[in-house]
Formats: sequence, C-alpha cells, structure tokens
Amino acid sequence: MKKKKIAISIDEPLLDIIKSYIDNTRIRSTSQAIESLIKEAIKQKPITTAIILISEKDQHYLLEKINNTQLIDHHINFLTKFGINQVYLVTKENEELKNKILELNKRINIDIVNEEGKGTAHALSLIKNLVKNDFLVINGDTLNDFNLKKMINDHIENKKIATIGLISSTSPNKRGAAILEGTTIIDFKEKQETKSNVINAGIYILKPKIFEYFDEKTKSIEYNIFPILAKNKELQGFFTYGKFIHLPDQPF
Repeated sequence: MKKKKIAISIDEPLLDIIKSYIDNTRIRSTSQAIESLIKEAIKQKPITTAIILISEKDQHYLLEKINNTQLIDHHINFLTKFGINQVYLVTKENEELKNKILELNKRINIDIVNEEGKGTAHALSLIKNLVKNDFLVINGDTLNDFNLKKMINDHIENKKIATIGLISSTSPNKRGAAILEGTTIIDFKEKQETKSNVINAGIYILKPKIFEYFDEKTKSIEYNIFPILAKNKELQGFFTYGKFIHLPDQPF
C-alpha cells in the first residue's frame, strides 16, 4: 500500500512513550510505532449508535412495565451503560410515543424514524445514510441485559459483517435458530423446524457493508439476509448469557 509522508508535532513525553513501542522486529521506527498505535485505536473505536426496531402493532410493549420500569427505559438504561449516545427508534409515529421520546431526550439523543411496516430490512434501510460505522440493532419488543462490551469486542475482533446475540431455547422454532461451527453461524433459519436449540436473542451488531446485500426484494434481514451471510461465513454468533425477555411471550 502506498504511504504518504506527513509532518506532525508531538509533545516530548508522548513521543518517548511512542518510541517505547519500538521492538526492532515488528516495529522498527517511530513512524511505524505511530502507525501501529493509530491502527489499533481505530480498530477499538467504540460503537455509539443503536437502532431500535418495533412494528406499529407491537409499540405498546415499549411502554409495558417490567419490575416497575417501562421496557423502553430498560433499553435506554442498557444502551447508555455501554456508551451508546445516539438512538434511532424506527417505527410508526404516534403522540404517546413522541411524548415519551421527549422525556428520554433528556438522557440520550433519540430520534424517531417513521416507518410504514414493510419489514425489518426496509426499516433498516431508512437509517442507511445515518450510520457511517458499525452499529447496534435491537428488537424493541425484547429485553436484553448482559455485558454488551464483550459482544462489541468479539465483533471487532472477528471482523464479520454481522454478529448476532444468541441464547439457548427449548422452543427454537418460535424464533430464528442458528447452527454453529465454533462461533461462526453456518446456517440460520427464521421460525422454522430445526434441530438447533440456539436462537436469535434479538440483538445484532452490523457493519454498514450489510446494505450491499439489500435489493428491492429484501423485506427481512432475518429471512433474507442472515441466511446469505451464514452461507458466506460472514455471520458471527455471541452467547449473551444474560437476562432475556421476549415480551410477546409474557402474560400481561
């Protein structure tokens, strides 16, 4: 790769620290040390944007209370705990939800992106121009609480287009089921009969590259995109080992 020379000024104490990385094997000069440190910093860039997807008919789950806290507040507590500072709620607008968002905007920057119920792929396509880096997606009707930082680190390390949060289930045909080879998902079936008891936990980390797989026929990332990524070995699984509640399965 062609390199370009630049001139920079650095404080002497910082320069001494940079030079300490020179090992005369992998890093042989100050410029190589600077380049190596910059690459590492870029690789560790945190994920700060999250997308919450929920259909109009399921919006009421966001306002249902779990342990005296509305689900949408659980989502925001979870996201802010791990450094998320921008949230896009993709759904059909309504006044009750807009008022709740105004309240939440005191804690985090959250915007409603109006969606007409055309599927998860269409919903995601609406934020295509709003994300430049890897981003988090959560299903709005599902509560997750686990160490998201570990999932983010796993996603960064493995460099696949998508990482799906996974849990074990005795009813895998009710949600997307994954067949694994190590941590790589080699087959993904959405709500079908399967021998796997490993299911989609409703939380994903995606690279913007995923939009290259979308076309005018793509309606669902679960039905149309994840199986293709699995076939191409671009789909990573991460067991969340945390709290998981799918609200449509709960009695209210």
